[in-house]
Amino acid sequence: MGKLKFMNKRSLKYGTNSIILVVVVVAIAIVINLLVGMGNFRMDLTADKLYSLSDQSKDIIKKIKKEVTIYGLFDNGTIPGGSEYREITDLVNEYKNLGIKVKYVDPDKDPGTITSLDPQKTLGLSKGDFVVKSGNKVKKLEAQELYGMSNQQYGGRTYSAEPLITGAIKFVASDVTPVAYFVEGHNELSLKEDLNQVSKILQSNNLEVKSLSLLTEKSVPDDCQLLVFASPQKDLTDEEKIKLDAYIKKNGKAIFMFDSLESSDKLTNFEESLNYFNIGINYDKVKENDSNRHLPNDDYALIGSLEENEINQAFSGANYPVFMPDSRSISILKNQKDWLTNTQLITTTNKAESTDIVGGKTNKGPFNLAVAAEISGGSKILVFGNSKFLSDRALASQYGTYFQYGTNYFLTTVVNWMQDKTNEQTISSKIVTPKILTVNESQTKVLSIVLIGVVPLLILGSGWFVWYRRRHL
Repeated sequence: MGKLKFMNKRSLKYGTNSIILVVVVVAIAIVINLLVGMGNFRMDLTADKLYSLSDQSKDIIKKIKKEVTIYGLFDNGTIPGGSEYREITDLVNEYKNLGIKVKYVDPDKDPGTITSLDPQKTLGLSKGDFVVKSGNKVKKLEAQELYGMSNQQYGGRTYSAEPLITGAIKFVASDVTPVAYFVEGHNELSLKEDLNQVSKILQSNNLEVKSLSLLTEKSVPDDCQLLVFASPQKDLTDEEKIKLDAYIKKNGKAIFMFDSLESSDKLTNFEESLNYFNIGINYDKVKENDSNRHLPNDDYALIGSLEENEINQAFSGANYPVFMPDSRSISILKNQKDWLTNTQLITTTNKAESTDIVGGKTNKGPFNLAVAAEISGGSKILVFGNSKFLSDRALASQYGTYFQYGTNYFLTTVVNWMQDKTNEQTISSKIVTPKILTVNESQTKVLSIVLIGVVPLLILGSGWFVWYRRRHL
């Protein structure tokens, strides 16, 4: 009887303590859940802060003085938590905190909404879209393009919600929207099929993007603020060259991207136009022999170095890699002109070599992969020995993060230097890539032993130890 009293007393003591501890933990959990739910608390735990506004967007929004409204054409109350739409509406709420108005209107419940936003029915609005409006300027954003383009092969996704929404706000709040024309007719990369992401990024930074054929147009349009040749595979005609020269020599601004081509054909008219700016294009392919500046087992997968100068000052002091595989080299010609300034932008190391496409001659580095030219107070041109780093395929590949550096560089250079906006903030899409743990065969064996053998034994041993210590309590 005495023993039973002792056991009851000890059991009652420890049992009561355990019950009190469980009750306290449950109560704390309930209170925390209630507080989080009442405060609509959310935390972005992604490494790159994918679902939070960047400082660049916040700075841009704070400078906007006009009234801007974001419309969501659906019933926000029916959007389930954790869905793709909820990710976007959560991000839109952050704009609301910066003074942007946000309204959700279901066209099914409020007929006439679409007509009031798009009286001329030119935008093709439908239920589920987002619309950004200020005054009479309206920009449509489809939810799918906000969420981003996924790549089935590599599993990556380009998350474009922030640059597209911020860009739309800049667009509707701006009095003037410059136009960038991408020239076609020489087998260039297609604006819609190959450069969709770059096109969106430029639009997000208040540049309207259009295609242009110099064959059919009488001249470069007057509203052209930027002319882009994205990997022409064949030369300009004489008539096209006349139109190009007339544009770029009269304070024009143009970007040329020439890939290394397995061809003996020369781009003579392009060369003559560029020679005016002391720039030459070489018919070669560059490889990098410094193992720190190329991908493993691929000498032609170059990682270019940014030269320190005024154009690259936004990246000053940073080891900023620009991934430019399969590049050709660009030369600065030795014809000094007082009215012209040439600047090296991206280079290889002095260990690099190039091989001529025709003849196979080997040349010693370093090489220029990108060069700029500026006529004082007038024309500006950029010439790259690569265009792949901007393509949709590259950005959605397993090396999408590396290619994103080049895209950011291109965007910053175009927006800031080409447009004479040294203090302009730029924003770009974010790459969502699945995190993959890569292990070799020996590491696989070690992990198998640890996970299948060691860890279960540790758990079993811990349980036995606790049981052994408490068996007489």
